[in-house]
Amino acid sequence: MRNGPTVVPLELEVGMVERATPALGYSISLEYANKTSREYVESMAAAHREVPSRSTIERIGKAVGTKAKALAPSIERYIRQSEKVPEEAVAISVGLDRTSVPYEEERAEGEPPKTGRKERTKPYVRTPPAPVDVNYRMDYVGTITLVDADGEKMVTRKYAATHEEGSSGILKRMMADIRGAKRQRPDLQVGIVQDGAPELWSDLERALTAEPSVDEWLEAIDRYHLSERLGDVATVTEPNPEMRELLIEQWDQDLADDDAAIDRIEHYIDERLWWFDGKELETLQETLTYIQNNGDRMRYVTIREAGLPIGSGITEGSCKSLTGTRVKRSGQRWHDAGVSAVLTLRAIHQSERLPRFWNHLSRRYIAKVEKAAA
Repeated sequence: MRNGPTVVPLELEVGMVERATPALGYSISLEYANKTSREYVESMAAAHREVPSRSTIERIGKAVGTKAKALAPSIERYIRQSEKVPEEAVAISVGLDRTSVPYEEERAEGEPPKTGRKERTKPYVRTPPAPVDVNYRMDYVGTITLVDADGEKMVTRKYAATHEEGSSGILKRMMADIRGAKRQRPDLQVGIVQDGAPELWSDLERALTAEPSVDEWLEAIDRYHLSERLGDVATVTEPNPEMRELLIEQWDQDLADDDAAIDRIEHYIDERLWWFDGKELETLQETLTYIQNNGDRMRYVTIREAGLPIGSGITEGSCKSLTGTRVKRSGQRWHDAGVSAVLTLRAIHQSERLPRFWNHLSRRYIAKVEKAAA
């Protein structure tokens, strides 16, 4: 092929990974998922290793992550075959959330910067780069968790997708996890536990409806989010701090003991609307609407009896551990391809699948080379 890529037969024989040895390729993939290239260089140098350049590390990490993204659905199909559902597992908790990620985007010509910048007093020696803004976009994080009878997590699989990709891709992979677990244990109860964002509920409900292995599922609004709103209601309706504390404690106990407690709380708020106006009335009306829209997801006795957690800490914590601690550090800004590659590798690693995933991925860099006939 004229001007095509150069193919080195020896590299194909030994399975060179993006022009790195297989061992170095795995090392970079693992560390690229966990830390910046600068930190990787420092740790390699401290271990008296030959250190690749930072640009090489970035190139290999991004290339491997991009390939892993494309091949993940097919490779995970093989990995799931060897994954065993723990005997103590009683339910599958599913969650979908979004978290902000800083993206570098071109600024429209003539538009002022969105953040203030100091005026330059000295002229550029070189041609200035095109003006850009750093905009925060909402990327997706999904989790599938096997929990025991106490609602404690046993195994968690994590997934991430950019705002451009949307949630459909990771939802298909999440449903495949549920299918694999239900194939081993058809008795596992499935439940959605997350916050109240309507669009996230719609996405997950559509995915579960289309999943043949799931006949029914439970739904729960994160208890902490409800408690926050009830705290605001108590602040409005009960001026005495001691009585307010007793009221909140009573609500917490009722919600833990009786599925009908949320109906009584709804009635409590409704009959006091006429007492207030202004911001206080607005607080009560917002919480009342929230309960009316989600009351059936606040039956926490049923949720706990099914072995499901009543909090979405697994998913919300994953927003921080999977995304926040890697791509939201000071000064970081990303493009879609870069953040997609790094979060793919990080999600596979945090799902405890990277070594097995690598066994399959690295084979895609190997080819049998035979001498052509004369």
